[in-house]
Amino acid sequence: MTTTTASTTPGRTPAPGCSPSQWTIGGTIAARAVADRVTVVGVLSFYSLAMGAGVGALWPPLKKTFASLSASLPAVFDRLLGNVSLATPAGWMNAEMMSLVAPGFLIATAIISGGASTAGEEQARTMGLVLSTSASRTTFLAAKTAAMVAHVLMVSVAMFIGLVVGNLIGHMGVGVGLLLAATAQAALVGLVFGAIALTIGAAGADRRRTMTISGAIAGLSFVLAVILPMNESLAWLAKLNFWYPYIANPALVHGIDGGFTAVLAACAVVISAVGFVIFPRRDLRG
Repeated sequence: MTTTTASTTPGRTPAPGCSPSQWTIGGTIAARAVADRVTVVGVLSFYSLAMGAGVGALWPPLKKTFASLSASLPAVFDRLLGNVSLATPAGWMNAEMMSLVAPGFLIATAIISGGASTAGEEQARTMGLVLSTSASRTTFLAAKTAAMVAHVLMVSVAMFIGLVVGNLIGHMGVGVGLLLAATAQAALVGLVFGAIALTIGAAGADRRRTMTISGAIAGLSFVLAVILPMNESLAWLAKLNFWYPYIANPALVHGIDGGFTAVLAACAVVISAVGFVIFPRRDLRG
């Protein structure tokens, strides 16, 4: 009687039953992608936490100044800050942290992570090596997307902790639920622009162009959302960009708006889906 044993000699094809699943391969790729950006994500997390705490620490010595200043400022100033008075704790936190800094940090996290995904792998000529592990292109892109989401969530958690600490230090009295809502809404904005970066990279742009184009879209969206409403005849145009659902609802005051949240989530999903359609169908550089 002869017994046949599957060979494990390097270079030979393993037995069919020994091939790792796409889930296993995807998990490995995602874990590596998360680890590759741990330094920059750690730095952004630290500053997010520190700034959240700092905003609360600054409130007690500054609140009287803001109360007197608010009375002399034109109404347009409050409108720029989401129609929330700077003389209130929520208004100060919204102006100093949630209006631009928080979503800016999360957008930067998402774009850095997304730009380093397909575009970074192709530019480094490591794409072919990764795909040689029998990972499908869909699995590869799904893993990179999961890593981008994980990076945004890491910074979001640090930011939320910082806001909670600042709220306690400054005795600001903002509800924890509102802090969570504001952080979640900012994270959604980050994911939208992360999806844009991933899709641009999946379409074939190199890493620098991917990050530049994504950052330019984010900056232009913010400017249009803030500037256009100042002119009543152009205010409707402000609604036609990715930043509007965020800036139109100061979640730190009003909580999550279901409609705006659905719009942001839908944008992220649809834009990502475009990347999943394009990526498997094009020639790869490496």
